[in-house]
Amino acid sequence: MTMHLPKDLESSILAAVQSGRYASLDDAMTEAASLLVQRLKQEQAKLPAASQAEPVQTQKPIWERILERTAAIPDEEWDKLPTDLAEQHDHYLYGTPKRPTA
Repeated sequence: MTMHLPKDLESSILAAVQSGRYASLDDAMTEAASLLVQRLKQEQAKLPAASQAEPVQTQKPIWERILERTAAIPDEEWDKLPTDLAEQHDHYLYGTPKRPTA
């Protein structure tokens, strides 16, 4: 694996290897990677449980939302709607003359 590090970081790691703190560059990079993985695990453990669970569907289907919103409307209100509402929607929405029905 090839890694490209900023020059200052690369110099610091090489200096640590040359000083004898690490036996090789591989040993230094292994410790660095281990520390990174450990920090990632700690951050993951701090997240709320909901963010770790499987993704939840964020939006309900349109028919469910319509049913929820219309559930509170009393039947008497539904009875007030014209029986030809779907056929003559232009008339009720825009005031156009009613179309002849077949």
